[in-house]
Amino acid sequence: MLIDGAKLRELRQMAGFTLSEFAPTCGISVQYLSQIELGVRQRVSPPVYARICEALKLTGPRQRRTLLKAAA
Repeated sequence: MLIDGAKLRELRQMAGFTLSEFAPTCGISVQYLSQIELGVRQRVSPPVYARICEALKLTGPRQRRTLLKAAA
């Protein structure tokens, strides 16, 4: 799944999480989360995407789509 790293960073910060607090909540490393947010890694597996959405309390399909990167 293609994820919008800038949007992820914005939502994480709005939720009051630091990188080091948020990464373990999602079951990923701080380095991996940083790479996603910086756009170094744009693809994440569906399970990782689901955990990120869960941690951000993005429950509905419409809310979850806010993190997806638009196809070019």
